[in-house]
Amino acid sequence: MVRILESSYGYWSSSRSFLLVAAGAAIGIGNLARLPYLMGHYGGAVFVGVYLAALVLLGLPLLIAEWLFGRWTRADLVSGFTQVGGSHRAGRRLRLLGWASLGAAVGLLSYYSVIAGWSLGFVFRSASGSLAGDPKAARESFLALAQDPERALAWHTLFMVIACMIVSHGVRDGIERAARYLVPAAMVAAVALTAYAALHADVAAVYRWLLEPSIADLGWKGIVEALQQAFFTLALGFGVMLTLGAYLPAGAPLVRLAIGVVLIDLVFNLLVGFVLIALALSAGLQPVSGVGMLFQVLPQALPEGLASIWVPTSFYLMLFLITMSAATTLLEPLTRFLMERMRLTRVFAATTGAIIVWYLGLGSLLSFSRISDLRVLGRNFFEWMQFLSTTLAAPLSALLLCTVVSRVMPLEQSRAAWGPGEAGAFRSWLWALRYPARLALCVVVTYALGLLDWLAELWS
Repeated sequence: MVRILESSYGYWSSSRSFLLVAAGAAIGIGNLARLPYLMGHYGGAVFVGVYLAALVLLGLPLLIAEWLFGRWTRADLVSGFTQVGGSHRAGRRLRLLGWASLGAAVGLLSYYSVIAGWSLGFVFRSASGSLAGDPKAARESFLALAQDPERALAWHTLFMVIACMIVSHGVRDGIERAARYLVPAAMVAAVALTAYAALHADVAAVYRWLLEPSIADLGWKGIVEALQQAFFTLALGFGVMLTLGAYLPAGAPLVRLAIGVVLIDLVFNLLVGFVLIALALSAGLQPVSGVGMLFQVLPQALPEGLASIWVPTSFYLMLFLITMSAATTLLEPLTRFLMERMRLTRVFAATTGAIIVWYLGLGSLLSFSRISDLRVLGRNFFEWMQFLSTTLAAPLSALLLCTVVSRVMPLEQSRAAWGPGEAGAFRSWLWALRYPARLALCVVVTYALGLLDWLAELWS
């Protein structure tokens, strides 16, 4: 009988606590601004339907696969893939997959910390009333922050110091305890902002932007964007969920936990998306995609009076809370790797990892100021980090992991890591991982590399 290994680094205290940690890892800056933009441009409710189907066929199976793999190996990313490889040659090949996942997590956190540092800086600017008044001055406030390397460096450093302190305290006393406060507080702020937006905005106009169905606007690109969004919205491919799964007890219900994470992530993104679109449309502004919506459009769309202070302060505080929760989980894979490979204590491993990420983040930080004109093949340092970690390494790693779990791992090992009961759910999950999930990941990879756009132009 195959038995699952015990974790030598402890476990999460409860399924509820793990749910908050995993949800905090899934919710990210990019998802908050990107999902409502996609809904408005690719058919509203029609796009949402395709997106939900993508979550079920791609997101859920892959999320469970990462947790299952982590729970089976109980190791860092590189050692875990080597362990499953078995023979010397196979282990050496799979070790590269571990390195790719680890590199993707480090690369993402390096520029994620820079952007998250802006949110921390905007908390104080909003609270002081600096964003109230002239909309143009509010927009220029972001440009002044991003293009000032000294101020941006201060917020980037402070953000990484806080993340390092949390991870240094361990899985339960650090990451889990932080998530128990950060994620609920961010959700409360999102609900409060949504209530305010619903009372003061044109709800009908927001509905027309977000949910008015239009099949004609979907197209093939809308379907592919839904697949890509379903993949990135759950922080898949970066080894984060795999590392979190290493601390899951053997009896934790994977399916119920995965559904819980998807629901929390979906509700949070929709609430924040409603707030962003409502404020932008009320101010007569055109919503955009990405961080520009958060730091350039939103400051120009603030209401008048006291709300011009508490609304942006609450929003950027919520953004800071949720990005900090995600950052702690992104730092954990590197910390765990350094603990096992270099035999460092958790404090030294977390500090060393934070310093590595901090130094790497300097390139992204300076890409908005001193080295903005330094480009290689049309991309600056920040854009290369995004491409290599998020666009390339994450989906490729996820595709290979999908193949490893569904084809390389012996069936009895997968069944043991799955846990007791739910035999029908196990068979359904394995089928979804082998077929629709892998096919969808192939589409995501080719789209991320620009091959689908090239084929569409060639066809037309």
